[in-house]
Amino acid sequence: MSCESDAMGRAVAADLLNWLSPLRFDEAAGESERREAYRLRYRAVVERGMATADRFPDGLESDAHDAGAVQVVGWDGDQAVATCRLVFDQSGRPFPLETEFALTLPSRERTVEWGRVTIDSGRRGEGHRLIMGLAARGWMAMEARGATVAIGVTPERLVVFLNTLGFPLTVLGPPRMYWGEERVPVRCEGARAAAALGRLWGGTHVESLQG
Repeated sequence: MSCESDAMGRAVAADLLNWLSPLRFDEAAGESERREAYRLRYRAVVERGMATADRFPDGLESDAHDAGAVQVVGWDGDQAVATCRLVFDQSGRPFPLETEFALTLPSRERTVEWGRVTIDSGRRGEGHRLIMGLAARGWMAMEARGATVAIGVTPERLVVFLNTLGFPLTVLGPPRMYWGEERVPVRCEGARAAAALGRLWGGTHVESLQG
């Protein structure tokens, strides 16, 4: 990322997190907070019919990638209301989407996979605000670790929508059924995403997030 895009990303993220207060978005600190993220994911998976509760006897949704991943959690007081997972390159180990979509990325250097974005079912009316908070804190985690490329999995319909907002997503492969819905693997340059977010935030500021 360029110094200019880094500075823009930091400023936008800090502004968003300040505006969202008293909601708090942080990296999970310790196993107890990580388990709150897994518990929130479990509830969402079961409530939305993606899997049955008997698949998760401990009431937690997690996999082998979670141990080395960053869990970003949105808190309202002491209640976890939103979460997402950032999986960074782990010594050449395939990213989750490479396994799920039978892909091999040409390069994993400075790459992070965003996933497991989850909003508490009782707070979905605030989903846009919570997702922006996760994105802001996730950006900070990504920048702090030197990552410049984001990959992830999204419904195909959102690719066109995000592109119209200025987020240049590149589709990496054909769609597959993933967590109960047809989705595609995507890639986005962090610097270009930061610039797009800066334009959106600077142009519309908080009014566009209040509806």
